[in-house]
Amino acid sequence: MTAIASYHDKSEWLKERQTGIGGSDAAAILGLSPYRSPLDVWQEKTGPVFELEDTPAMKRGRVLEPVAAEAYVEETGCKIRRQPLRRHRELNFMISNVDRQVLAGTAGVDSPGTLEIKCPGLKVLADVKAHGLVDYMTVQLMHYLAVTGYDWGSFALFNAENWELIHFDLEADQDFIGMMMEKEADFWNSYVVPQVSPPEEVDAVEVPEVEGELKIMEGPDWLKAARDLQEAKELQDAAKTLADQAKDRVQELMKDISADAIELTDIGRFYYRTQDGRTSWKGTAQALAKESGLDLGTFEKVGKPFRTFRSYFYRSGQG
Repeated sequence: MTAIASYHDKSEWLKERQTGIGGSDAAAILGLSPYRSPLDVWQEKTGPVFELEDTPAMKRGRVLEPVAAEAYVEETGCKIRRQPLRRHRELNFMISNVDRQVLAGTAGVDSPGTLEIKCPGLKVLADVKAHGLVDYMTVQLMHYLAVTGYDWGSFALFNAENWELIHFDLEADQDFIGMMMEKEADFWNSYVVPQVSPPEEVDAVEVPEVEGELKIMEGPDWLKAARDLQEAKELQDAAKTLADQAKDRVQELMKDISADAIELTDIGRFYYRTQDGRTSWKGTAQALAKESGLDLGTFEKVGKPFRTFRSYFYRSGQG
């Protein structure tokens, strides 16, 4: 269970946000925010708290958010509720301030999810419809899934001018989330905690692609292949849940006897030990290269292009 924080006014909320990395911060740290740099995030976390004046876009988003939330409920049939600021159960500096929680048990939803809402202008909405979610939006949602531990989340965009809502359901990409958490931990421990300023720019990471408008396919070959994959993935997810539960139970039993290594006859050995944190010299190498005028690009090796495959299945009642 993630830790939940409460606050009573905006200034208290701003102070709470300063104590951790949020979803929009994550995109900036990964070099994917069009609005902020890693240095901007660092200054916000280590400097005095300022209550900045809202921009027209911010005001629009705040006023229209409950309208967009209601439109999402009408379109999907899901039940939602507000959520307070939450913290990752192990990495206390990772925080989430999701717009809504999607409740399990309605519209075919069998597990809770997060709902992030944006209320952009017509141009941004048209771009997302045509090309899919912008990278910083995907990162924001993945950060929230990392903090809450949920398996899926929905990103909704609502435009009041033509009263249109589109939404994307994303499953938690554990490979991407693991990489993101490492980079967030490195940023927090290497720069925020010791109050050492980070580089103003970083190399952007590769983000799972979320497509826009797609080709609609039909036919027995397509249906059979897709159904086979869907059923296999459901079995895989169920097996993972059982494995996680069994793993947690073994760890609890080892904690009870203060053991970090055990052996069970005819079954195997189990280790549950604390390991040293990862050591990274990338920042040092970049600083030394900058100081000496060395171009690290001359040492860069680019691998052969490759194709990736990801599947996103509709939940029952949606599609």
